[in-house]
Amino acid sequence: MAEKNKTGSYKKLISNTIIFALGSFSSKVLVLFLVPIYTNYLTTEQLGQTDLIIQIANWLVPIFSLTVYEAMIRFGLDRAVDKKQVFTIGNAVVFSGLAMLSVIMPVVSLTGVLESYVGQYTVLLYVYVCTASLRWVYSSFVRSLEMVRLFALDGLFATFMTLAWTAVLIIGFKMDVKGYLLAIILSDLSSFLFLTFMARLWRFIDFKHFDRELLNAILRYSIPMIPAQVLWLLTNTCDSFMSASVLGKSSTGILSAAYKIPNIVSSIYLMFGQAWNMSAITENDSDDRSDFYKNVFDANQTLMYCLAGGCLIVVRLVTKIWIGADFQDAKLYSPILIYSMIFICFTTFLGSVYVATKQTKKTMYTSLLAGIVNVGINIIFLKRFGLYATAVSTVCGYGVVFIVRAIDAKKLVGFKFDKLIFFGSNAVLILMVLANYIPNTAVRYLTLVGLYAVLLLINYKAIKSMLSRILGAVTGRFRKRARQSGEYN
Repeated sequence: MAEKNKTGSYKKLISNTIIFALGSFSSKVLVLFLVPIYTNYLTTEQLGQTDLIIQIANWLVPIFSLTVYEAMIRFGLDRAVDKKQVFTIGNAVVFSGLAMLSVIMPVVSLTGVLESYVGQYTVLLYVYVCTASLRWVYSSFVRSLEMVRLFALDGLFATFMTLAWTAVLIIGFKMDVKGYLLAIILSDLSSFLFLTFMARLWRFIDFKHFDRELLNAILRYSIPMIPAQVLWLLTNTCDSFMSASVLGKSSTGILSAAYKIPNIVSSIYLMFGQAWNMSAITENDSDDRSDFYKNVFDANQTLMYCLAGGCLIVVRLVTKIWIGADFQDAKLYSPILIYSMIFICFTTFLGSVYVATKQTKKTMYTSLLAGIVNVGINIIFLKRFGLYATAVSTVCGYGVVFIVRAIDAKKLVGFKFDKLIFFGSNAVLILMVLANYIPNTAVRYLTLVGLYAVLLLINYKAIKSMLSRILGAVTGRFRKRARQSGEYN
């Protein structure tokens, strides 16, 4: 029975990953069309401006939503908790927070601090925070209902809406920064309405029987995650703000373009990460969770190494074709940022341990550590080494946090991982990053391909095992559908 349950856990994780992947793959293909629009119709300064506004919005969302969307998943997946009350409380918290922001933002605007970064777009910033917060809460609750197909479909729908509105507003109406922001706002609003009607979410609102005890439990869980997420975002965004203040807003535009290819790595991980977060919660009380975590992480790290290595081979070529002429310097920083995504994904994976065990305060402490390392390196080296310093600081910040979280995970869930694959693969990837700076094109590509072959060799057994599991899950789904079809016929 235990073996059957264990197999079921892996099958559920793989099945959910496949569903998220099918939805995300289509949306990521659509996103590819956005990059040429941004880098050909916006100047480096305009792209830098939009990047700063979005970063500020990303800070405000967790603060004024109280990160209640994280609680939506954790408590929504708990079978002992009333889902109606979880969703009702989520709505009450997020709307209260947005009402508070509507009072605070005009006061802050009077100081002139906000305008120095946001300029004339304060109102759009507020609307952006509102629509993003609502979408996060509603999509998180849909995941807690285990409506993974609808969640994946919504990702595709929202991306298509972003692409459509971007084309209309930026290309058609030449609205530059305002068009960029409005396209995302309209996309988030469309997603919010789509999820509401497709899942009939109004069924889960019940203010007549408001559970104050559950409200306190949710707030105790989510509030410690506010500084954690803000600090995490600070680590992600301090590069943009510090480079803008030291090197100018055009450098922020270059940095934003340099992240486009690395973000492909993190986006593909997200397909797995969304499914993993659900499995980490539901498997938290299982007897074999240590082995489950180890096996899943080993498959995850192999996937990340192969994906990052492939991106390191093609990053210069893709940048030349895909990125606008004014942003070609992005190729100098993308290789380092691609490598940083390895540790960003690993720390996200281990962050699920804190979520599953309700140790959310540890998320805050480790996020603070990442911020200190990142900001410290930027302060010391940014003027001297420019955007190279921001790229390296990202690697160092997340690398340190991975070490700390791995130690914590070992204490909390007995977490272990294959160290031979870890150290061997990382050594090869570092060499691939350095190889991207070889001047001779032929030598550069021969070196990269040779190193990638070594990387595949190190991960051969893990790749074989992973493909076997995925093939088994896929064929199992087809057999189940065939049996069901036969029964109905």
